[in-house]
Amino acid sequence: MQKNPFRRFQGMIVGAAALVMMILISACAGTGTSTGASTTGTTPTTSSPTQVTQTTSQQPTPTTPPVAFKAGGISFIGPVKSITTSSLVMSAPDGQTYTLAINAQTNLSAYGGGLPAVGASVDMDAAANPDGSFTATILKPAQPGDPDVNVIAYTGITTSAVGADRVIHFTAGTKSYTFTIPATAVLSDFGGNAQAIGNNVAVKVKIQYPAITLVSIGNPNA
Repeated sequence: MQKNPFRRFQGMIVGAAALVMMILISACAGTGTSTGASTTGTTPTTSSPTQVTQTTSQQPTPTTPPVAFKAGGISFIGPVKSITTSSLVMSAPDGQTYTLAINAQTNLSAYGGGLPAVGASVDMDAAANPDGSFTATILKPAQPGDPDVNVIAYTGITTSAVGADRVIHFTAGTKSYTFTIPATAVLSDFGGNAQAIGNNVAVKVKIQYPAITLVSIGNPNA
């Protein structure tokens, strides 16, 4: 009968020890450090679309093909704007200004071998050069009442025959010209017939300004 109290006491000690162990285990579980990699909260980022700069391919600028040089020239009456021993500048009836070279071949006999003065009205002929410039071939004083005072005469070569449309196409030097032939134009060198003017024919075409009216077409070699 004396052993029963001891067994009860022993059972209480064992129970208490088990309870203490459970408390310790629970405490360790609550305060233990995690050995796993820590996760840092990050704010989701939205990737912005890549900006693509749109490039527009530049279209080539239409260019006028170079004109093949054809022997020719220009003649008109106009005032001298400036002059040196090697060149002069003149105003033409079409309102343009032309610079003309003067060389040993320029005929200055009408000025006694000298040069016209600035402001003088000069009747001049000039030959076109392959580089597009002009060289004066004859310089002489303009005559009062000259019917060609407002006329420019272009000497060149036709680039096609004149058709039923009565349009003449020709090149003088390095420039191409196109004019409509009116019924009043003088065409005596071609029998009065515009369509008698063929391709690759030398012509001298007179144009009156400011109306830009074709006055006549002749043969410069006649």
